[in-house]
Amino acid sequence: MSGNESPSQKKNCLSLELHPIQSEIYRDAHRYKIVQAGRRWGKTQLAWISALVFMLNHPNSTIWWVSPIYKELIPATKTVRDLTPRGMIAKQLESAETIRYLELVNGSKCFFHSADREDSLRGSGLHGLIIDEAASLKKDRWESELKPSLIDYNGWLIAIGTPKGVTWLTKLFERGQDPNDVEYKSWLRPSYDNCIENGGFIPRSNIDAIANDMPDYLRRQEMFGETLQGEGVVFRHISDRIRDIVPYAANANEQIVVGSDLGKTLDYTVSVAMRLNGEVVGFERSNQVDWNLQRKRVIAFAQKFNNAPLLIDSTGLGDPVYDEMTREYNNVSGYKFTNATKKTLVENLSLMLDNGEIWFPGNAETKEFSTDLDPQFPVLKNELESYTYALLPSGLIQYGAPEGMHDDAVTACALAAYLLKRKTRCVPPSMNVMSGKLYTSLQ
Repeated sequence: MSGNESPSQKKNCLSLELHPIQSEIYRDAHRYKIVQAGRRWGKTQLAWISALVFMLNHPNSTIWWVSPIYKELIPATKTVRDLTPRGMIAKQLESAETIRYLELVNGSKCFFHSADREDSLRGSGLHGLIIDEAASLKKDRWESELKPSLIDYNGWLIAIGTPKGVTWLTKLFERGQDPNDVEYKSWLRPSYDNCIENGGFIPRSNIDAIANDMPDYLRRQEMFGETLQGEGVVFRHISDRIRDIVPYAANANEQIVVGSDLGKTLDYTVSVAMRLNGEVVGFERSNQVDWNLQRKRVIAFAQKFNNAPLLIDSTGLGDPVYDEMTREYNNVSGYKFTNATKKTLVENLSLMLDNGEIWFPGNAETKEFSTDLDPQFPVLKNELESYTYALLPSGLIQYGAPEGMHDDAVTACALAAYLLKRKTRCVPPSMNVMSGKLYTSLQ
């Protein structure tokens, strides 16, 4: 467009703004296209422009847009509204915030479906199909319901999304990597394709802001589109975070934070104390102790560090213990564990370790945790190194210790780190060359 068009011309003008990799995929002639890309890459934009141009060039054609769940039709609806000229639309049906049906003036139609209900995706022949967040769709929905709908017209597929572990889409992606396959083509692309510096539409700093708030393993999946295999290690760089830290000496003016995981049955009660610069300065672990004694030990541990703010697991059996603590210690808060809050807690600790915001006392040369802090302190290193994530069939990530192992020390450390993050933004410690001792600073 020249910028001098009338309003009536503008409402009928189709914008085909694509970044270079979007353009490459748009022009590709393969029947089945699988685009595995990071967040904010422009997957929805590419898919809808491809669908819209096809509809305009093929009057009376029928395509479907399918999302695994209803709420994922909301961002698709926004893209459809932004990119579809009003003058090209003959009819449009909406439900709440989503478009469910759109018909162009040439008779071409697009139906917007969600896969929430079983056996709801069977229909007559389709000329084209878009599956959004395809990795979250169940395998049988594709194989038994959607793929057969493409037979009548030799219909095409564009499957877009960020990976959620190894799924049915992984096999299609691998097939699309075969240069001799004439029907399938796949792309693995990072979010950074869409930064302005690479010909895209988003400042690189905006993408960095998202990526830098993710642990390494999630960054690889969410921003670089990589497929995480089954399960893997959550906490990295642990040995690199060991320092010959000077033993803690009480300082009435110093702020310390404490996280405590209360033992249940065969579990351990563990408390971890941290300076505001991320140094672990206190550790205590015990088990087979009744709730009353646990409570008193945890409070005494926090009091030892200048009556430190204390964050404890207050889920389930920990709830009445927390209530008792609040009557005995006025600097305690509770943390309720759910799948979502555990994810927040674990990923914060992982990110802080990645960024060098947490430090463990020990031998920097042998990479061992110090027993001077506490004879059981090396248990924390073992638990951190063993802690894993597992990708569930739903695509969600489950965190925890391997079967038969404990994660109480990890939980206490994560609670302390979460409290620390809320208190201040950390700056990694630096080594004072003159004294050979560790000093710290805060921004």
